[in-house]
Amino acid sequence: MAEGSRLSLRRVARGGVLGAAKLVVLPLALLWWGYRAATGRETLFESLSQAISLVPGRTGSYVRRAFYGLVLAECADDVHIEFGTLLAHPTARFARGVYIGTHCTLGTVAVGEGVMIGSNVDILSSRHQHKREGGKLLGGEHGTFTEIRIGANSWIGNSAVVMANVGRDCTVGAGAVVVKDVADGLTVVGNPAKEIRRDVPERAAVQPVLS
Repeated sequence: MAEGSRLSLRRVARGGVLGAAKLVVLPLALLWWGYRAATGRETLFESLSQAISLVPGRTGSYVRRAFYGLVLAECADDVHIEFGTLLAHPTARFARGVYIGTHCTLGTVAVGEGVMIGSNVDILSSRHQHKREGGKLLGGEHGTFTEIRIGANSWIGNSAVVMANVGRDCTVGAGAVVVKDVADGLTVVGNPAKEIRRDVPERAAVQPVLS
């Protein structure tokens, strides 16, 4: 069998598996849509995310891809989300070719094409989710939530914490804490993350589909 035919068969098989997974998760999606319409709140979404994060193996990958494809603001049909990864808000957006490792927590994010995120990574919804007033620490409802953007073709290393935008073609080192925007083509490491190298791609990088 020609290579092209084998690739076509694989695509058809993957599409069939994804379609079956969507049928499995459809009741959860309907539950979420109904809850949001009735209450205007997002609290159920986090519970559903926690539940589907625990489905193991390749089955879990398809289940998460199917569920988030139905309920998120944007989620491409080839996004791969590993075991134990949680999404906090349904406003998250994932372009094509995104890979997210195990045990990550992502807030309000827009992740560009081809981004790879290691394990145990936290991407918050800004640096100002909590504040103090009169010496008292206030809850998240008093904070400021903004979308964090990760540009196309970037790599976020294991155990990084990202609280600001990361440009395209960037590398964020393992354990780095990003508190300021990272320009295109930079490699940053440390706490707080600092530039150690600037890479200027020779080719035209893939444009993010998120805007």
